[in-house]
Amino acid sequence: MSEARLKLVTALISLVAVIVACTLGLMYFEQWTFLDAIWMTIISLSTAGFGDIVPQTTAGRIFLMVMIVLGVGVVAYSLGAIVSIIIESQIYRIMGRDVMREKIAGLNNHIIVCGAGRVGLSVLETIRSENTPYVLIDQNADIVAHLQAQGIVAMVGDASKDEVLLEAGIQRARGLISALSEDPYNVFVTLTARALNPTLHIVARAERQETVDKLKRAGADRVIAPAQIAGQRMASAILKPASVELVDTLFASHNIEVQIEELHIPEGCSLVNTTLRNLNRDDSNVIIVAIIRGNEIIVSPRAHMDIRAGDTVIAMGSRADLARLEATTMTTTCPAS
Repeated sequence: MSEARLKLVTALISLVAVIVACTLGLMYFEQWTFLDAIWMTIISLSTAGFGDIVPQTTAGRIFLMVMIVLGVGVVAYSLGAIVSIIIESQIYRIMGRDVMREKIAGLNNHIIVCGAGRVGLSVLETIRSENTPYVLIDQNADIVAHLQAQGIVAMVGDASKDEVLLEAGIQRARGLISALSEDPYNVFVTLTARALNPTLHIVARAERQETVDKLKRAGADRVIAPAQIAGQRMASAILKPASVELVDTLFASHNIEVQIEELHIPEGCSLVNTTLRNLNRDDSNVIIVAIIRGNEIIVSPRAHMDIRAGDTVIAMGSRADLARLEATTMTTTCPAS
C-alpha cells in the first residue's frame, strides 16, 4: 500500500506541474488570459478537444503539442495509480477478512465484547492483559480496521443479529460483554445472545438505572452501570481513600505484585468435601479472601472449612503464586470445567 500511495503522490504532483507549466506557457506564447489558458490546458490533457479556441502562433502550437504528449502520459500514469490503490485495498480487505475469520473460527472458550467505545476498549484492555481469548464486534468499519491493524481480533457487524454472533463463535464462547453506548442496543444484544446460547455468562452495560431490570429480564447475568459505579468510587475516594487505593492496586492491569483470582471447584474434583487447607497449603503465599457459594459470600474462610462442588474460591497473591496454585492444585485434581 505504501508503494502504491507513493506512486499516486508522484503522479498527482507531476500532473499539477504539467497543468501549471502548460497554463503559464500558453499565457506567455499566445497572450491569453488565465481562464482561456487553463481551459485549453484541461481540454487538451483530457483529449476532449472542443476546438473553440486554438493556438495562433507557431511557438504556441509546438509548445502545446509537447505538453499534450507529456500530459497525456502523466494523466494515464495517475489513473493507473488510482486504480492500483483501489484494487490493492480490496485485496487487502478480502485477505484480512479471511485471516480474521480463520482466527475467530479457531477460538474456543473465549469472550465476545460488543462495542468499541470507551467502555468496550477499556474492557478489551483488561481481557487482553489476562491473555484471555476474545473477539470484538463493532459496526464501524474504520474503527475495526484500525484495531485489526494493531493485532486485535475484531470483526464488523451488528451484535444484535444472529448471524454476526454465530460468526463470532457464540456457541463456543464462555461469556459476552455488551458495552454499547445505548441501552436498547444492549437489551437487543442480550436477548439475542441468550437465545443462541442459554448457558452463556452475559454482562451488560446500563446507562440508566431503569434499564437494569430490563437487562436482567432479557437474560443478563450481571448488569453494570458505569455512571453509578463512578459516583460511588468518587465518593469513596474522599471518604475512604486508603481502601480505594488498595482496590485500584488489586485491579490495575499493569500491577504484577498483587492480583485477585477466581478458582472454580467443579463436580468431580477431588477437592470436593475436603478442607480448605488441601487447596491452600501454608507455603503457598496465597491468601484465601472469600468463598462464593450460591448467593452466599463467606469472607475470610477458615482452613478447616469444607470445599463443596460449585464453590468459587477468591484468592489473593502475586501473579506467579496464583498461577502456581492453579497449576499445582487445580489442574492435577480437578477436571476441566
